[in-house]
Amino acid sequence: MYRILIALFLTVTVQAGGYTHEQNLSCSGRAHFNVTLTAYYPDFTSENESDYLDSRGKKLRALQDFIDGRAEYVTVAMDHIEKLPYGSTICVPELNEHFRRMIPLQVRDHGLNLRSKGFSRLDICVRTEADSYDNAVNRVVTLYTQT
Repeated sequence: MYRILIALFLTVTVQAGGYTHEQNLSCSGRAHFNVTLTAYYPDFTSENESDYLDSRGKKLRALQDFIDGRAEYVTVAMDHIEKLPYGSTICVPELNEHFRRMIPLQVRDHGLNLRSKGFSRLDICVRTEADSYDNAVNRVVTLYTQT
């Protein structure tokens, strides 16, 4: 089996406060192609804590909370992969390009629907059910890992 390491280089020009600067949206590492990205959201009405907490009982961090500046990372869920321990950072260039900024994704959750999916499936935490219908978070993407 061959390991393919790829770097995807995306640069976005950002204007803020009258200044223009370039923002690097690159992903590097091992590329996993044709990954199905789907959204999930916390269900605070549930009696099951796994519906609103991550695999270690910590608060889920939603994409919209990161974009609003209320979270330092976004919680994602994957199959349990030993090479990707809790808190591993991964990169999805399609999300970076869509939101025109680096989206720091951390693997902090797992689900029964992800069991035995390996790198072929990735769930991203969003704030609400309405947010879960966004095409930006329900699509086929490329996933970059450091493994």
